[in-house]
Amino acid sequence: MSFSIKIPHAPRYFLYSIWLILSFTGLYFAYFQDWQMQDPSDFTVNILKTHGIAAAIFLLILGALLAVHIQLAFKVKRNLITGISMLSLMILLALTGTGLYYSPEEWHENVKWGHIIIGLVSICWLPIHILTGIYQRKSKT
Repeated sequence: MSFSIKIPHAPRYFLYSIWLILSFTGLYFAYFQDWQMQDPSDFTVNILKTHGIAAAIFLLILGALLAVHIQLAFKVKRNLITGISMLSLMILLALTGTGLYYSPEEWHENVKWGHIIIGLVSICWLPIHILTGIYQRKSKT
């Protein structure tokens, strides 16, 4: 039985667009608020709001990926190491992102830096997952 686990063009580019928005807004906010320690401006607050909205949209996309892409990947046993790692990173980002709002105040600093570090790793990991999938798909044909 042969079928593709590749995400169709339109949903894939939408996923990549949301991913880029999340990456750039997260990097921007972390750099100016956490490393440079600048006072929040209206622009920085809007960047954080955009990050939160993009994260909510990404969680919806992740649910769709679980229903089709991830299930099919498990069935054909393809790209599992990078895929499971990617899924784990997304779960950790969702948990730490939620923790930024709902964790006790004394946890906030650790949760914030955990979220930033996991975010940086995931920014690097998604291209690895994609390229591994492309390589595995081409080597099967």
